[in-house]
Amino acid sequence: MINITERPAEADDRAVPGHWEGDLIVGKNNLSAIGTLVERTTGYTMLVHLPDGYKAEQVRDALTEKIKTIPEILRASLTWDQGAEMGAWKEVSVAADIDIYSVTHTHPGNAAPVRTPTDCCANTSPRAPTSPSTALSTSTGSPPSSTTDPANA
Repeated sequence: MINITERPAEADDRAVPGHWEGDLIVGKNNLSAIGTLVERTTGYTMLVHLPDGYKAEQVRDALTEKIKTIPEILRASLTWDQGAEMGAWKEVSVAADIDIYSVTHTHPGNAAPVRTPTDCCANTSPRAPTSPSTALSTSTGSPPSSTTDPANA
């Protein structure tokens, strides 16, 4: 795979849409998986359905079809780790007309881990309260009004 260090600089600063990060989320006991595609500028996320498994050939076919649904102007690059599921990355790159870059957990000279799409989403999306002490409260203490409630009409 082409190393992430060769990815265009515009992908790093997140100023230009069309650069994607992908990852594989594996379910309990490795029995299921789903692919993720996160656009780096907007955070727009697409899920890649993998009903038949997540071997390289299965990921190749599902990922190619999903990427083809993205307008060509928004298919600048895809960055993915070097997992076995991306063994057919060249075929995806050619069939879906997208440059694919690989990532390792750290860059040479960079001690910080590379953010995966799930890290990206977790770090930029609000989290649900995990306990009563962290629950958000409203300033009035009352629920928000509804425009569909006849009493508010």
